[in-house]
Amino acid sequence: MKNKRIPVKHHKKTNAHVENKPDMALKSSFLGILFTAGISLALLFASTAAALMTDDPTSLASPIGYVSKFLSAFLGGFICSKIDKRSPYLTSAFTGGSFVLLSMLFSFAFSHTFASGMNIWAKLGLHALSFALFPVGTIAGIKSGKSQHKKKRRR
Repeated sequence: MKNKRIPVKHHKKTNAHVENKPDMALKSSFLGILFTAGISLALLFASTAAALMTDDPTSLASPIGYVSKFLSAFLGGFICSKIDKRSPYLTSAFTGGSFVLLSMLFSFAFSHTFASGMNIWAKLGLHALSFALFPVGTIAGIKSGKSQHKKKRRR
C-alpha cells in the first residue's frame, strides 16, 4: 500500500494576479505620458526663460522648440524603460504615439507652435522623428540599467 500511486489531476495554472502585457503597458504608458508632458513643459519653461535673457528671443523660438520636443521624446522613452521593465518597448510605443498625437493636435490647433512655418509633410516628418526617438531613449534606458547591474555583480 505504500507504493500505490494516486492519480493527480493536473490543472492548468492560471495567473490571475499577473496582468496582460498590453493592459499593463497601457497603464504604464499613461504614467509615461504624464512624465513626458512634465519633462516637456519643464524644458520649454527653462529654455524660454533662457531665451528671454538674450537680445532677440524670437530668433531662438524654432531651435528651442525642436530641441525641447526631441529631448523630451528621448527622455520619455528613457522613463518608459524605467517604468515598465517587462515590456518597455510596448510602453514606449504607446507613450510615443500618444505624445506625438497630442503634439500634432496642439500644433494644428494653435498657429505659432512647433514647425509653424512648414508645410504639412515637413510637420509630419518632424513628428515621425520625435516618435522615432522614443525607442532610442528606451534602448538607452535599458542599456544603462544593464551596466549598473553588471557593476553590482562584479563587486
